[in-house]
Amino acid sequence: MQRIISLLFFLPLLASAQQGWVVVTLQADQYSGETSWLITDESGFVGEESPGVIASSSFNQQVVFLPAGNYTFTIFDSFGDGICCGFGEGWFSLTNACGVDTAVYDFNTAEMSIPFEVLPCPPPIFGCMEQGALDYNPWANAPGPCSFPPEQCGDGENNILVTVTPDTYAGEISWDIMTFPDGTIVADGSGYTTTGVPVLEAICLPVGTEFKVNVYDTFGDGMCGSCYGGVDGNLSVTTLCGDTLYYVGDTTQFESVGSDTLTVGLCVPPVPQGCTDPWFVEYDPHAVIDDGSCETEVIYGCTIPGSINFNPDANTLETEDNCDFTLTITDGAGDGWFGSWIGVVQGDEIFGPFTMHPNDGFEKEIQVPLYSGEAIDVLFFTQGNAETTANQCGFYFDGPHGTFLEGGTNPWADAIKKFPYRYIGTPLCDDFCEPVVVGCTIPFACNYNPDANMPDSCTFPIEYYDCTNLCINDTDGDGVCDELEVVGCQDPTAFNYDETATDAGDCEDVVFGCTDPTQFNFNPEANTENGSCIPFIYGCMDPLSLNYDEDANTELDDSCIDAIAGCMDLDAYNFDPLANVPDNDNCLYDAGCITGPGEPYWANDYCYSWVIEVDPYCCESEWDAVCVEQYEYCSNQVSSVDIAVQSLIHFYPNPTSRFVRVQAPIGTIITVVDAAGRKIPFSDMRNIELPSPGIYVLIANYKGRIKRETIVRQ
Repeated sequence: MQRIISLLFFLPLLASAQQGWVVVTLQADQYSGETSWLITDESGFVGEESPGVIASSSFNQQVVFLPAGNYTFTIFDSFGDGICCGFGEGWFSLTNACGVDTAVYDFNTAEMSIPFEVLPCPPPIFGCMEQGALDYNPWANAPGPCSFPPEQCGDGENNILVTVTPDTYAGEISWDIMTFPDGTIVADGSGYTTTGVPVLEAICLPVGTEFKVNVYDTFGDGMCGSCYGGVDGNLSVTTLCGDTLYYVGDTTQFESVGSDTLTVGLCVPPVPQGCTDPWFVEYDPHAVIDDGSCETEVIYGCTIPGSINFNPDANTLETEDNCDFTLTITDGAGDGWFGSWIGVVQGDEIFGPFTMHPNDGFEKEIQVPLYSGEAIDVLFFTQGNAETTANQCGFYFDGPHGTFLEGGTNPWADAIKKFPYRYIGTPLCDDFCEPVVVGCTIPFACNYNPDANMPDSCTFPIEYYDCTNLCINDTDGDGVCDELEVVGCQDPTAFNYDETATDAGDCEDVVFGCTDPTQFNFNPEANTENGSCIPFIYGCMDPLSLNYDEDANTELDDSCIDAIAGCMDLDAYNFDPLANVPDNDNCLYDAGCITGPGEPYWANDYCYSWVIEVDPYCCESEWDAVCVEQYEYCSNQVSSVDIAVQSLIHFYPNPTSRFVRVQAPIGTIITVVDAAGRKIPFSDMRNIELPSPGIYVLIANYKGRIKRETIVRQ
């Protein structure tokens, strides 16, 4: 049952798109039995198919299939001294083709842990990764054994070649060669690890030696991997000339089997001879020794008479150096190739590997640039359920001259025995010859012929129209070409109506008004004159000014004369030389007496008039404390000087739109304060500018007498 469990674990991994893998390589020290390793996931879980193993030999390599995710690799040494020092130089690594850490590690303790991430990755392709080997595989991404050309045997000896292609259970197979009749074992092989990858071994034996081949299987089922759902293997013994001396494997089941008596013969592979110079017509690409047959030097060119570029001296048809070919790979079931691959080799160029996934369907096209006339190899690699893959999958190569190479389904049955299965073909691109074709050679002409190489007359469309007299560009489908469209107002009642417009544009309403910019009431928004223009009338427009003109509509700079009301009597105490509007009712005249505070009474002072009317004595001399005490009326009233200040100082207009006019005696100090108590600077005391809308307080100080007034700027 162990074989069945392992197979069930292995096959789904190959088919999963989220599956990854890692190659564990271990070079143990001299005590390999002390070393073991284990892989765990993030939870520390180890499944029933735990990859942990104990090293059975000094060198171990194992491929572990894991779901994509994060893991920890832990290696142990039961003695506690690791593998690095004293008893052999051991090491280990974790690698794959999808970015797993490729560093090489060692350790000298009881254990060491390495975290790593497994990414979704195509299945591994096992094979020899060393160039120069006989079985070098350019697509291999997982290590496999390599076979190198056999050493030159001594005089009287010859090579026999043993090729082992392990089945799914590679480690069960071993073999030996013994001479007959003495039974001496002269060669043997065992310890195979990689399924389906051929291992070649060359053995030198004296010519005429009789020998037997023995093959063993520890499980007793031979190399019949398919007997348990896997892949079959085989063993063959051949000569250098390609003759098969012995073959066993495939579905044959055995515990041990041996060949008949075989004899080492004299086999010298023939060396191909011919013309080895590629610049001659007689060139043979397979020739190794030049036999002097090169006679005709290659002259490339068109060799077909009647072509426009026919070259009568040419002897070799010229073709394009390279061109794109289409490789179509097929899947009859549409469920993917289950780990099998196809690749293309041409000279030093390697393309692929290519495969099909379940979401690719039944066909997948791949563009491959190939050199014309240079042979290519198409190699098919089987892996997993190889027999099913071989029977369901195929390919064909298309080029300028049609399909030149193909491999269909069913014929690939042999692919399950060989790794890889090979197809050889030679691609040819379009030839160099061009036939004479008469026609118009100008691409934008109506009668352009792309195949023409001999010019003929051409016809051309009208600008903006195609050859069928239809607009090339007509976005709105109105039959008028986009380049000929006229965008404009299509409303006859609109100011900007355009009778030539083909596409609707913005319309403007009719706006009546004065359209003359030299007139007072010019309206820049108006587009239609209605006779309403008014000429400019210049004059003073301030109703508070002395020269106010009620007919004026345009202010002249500095044309207004401020109206300054004041006492214009030269004999009065408060005569105002700046006044131009008489306010003689407020003129003050000395009454000849003074108040208690030592200030004179004015003849028109109400308090003075009352006092002398009650008691003229109070004005015969200074109005002393006795008079103040006796006539409390005047003591509680504003002095005549305060009255004078109040009557002389004026602020207007209030409210105002910007400026405040000030009328005050010479020597008056004006202070302006805003609502926040900040002083507002100004340059003209007669015409104070308030900086912004708000509430202001204007304070006038005349000889210590104060007048305050709140002004509102709207």
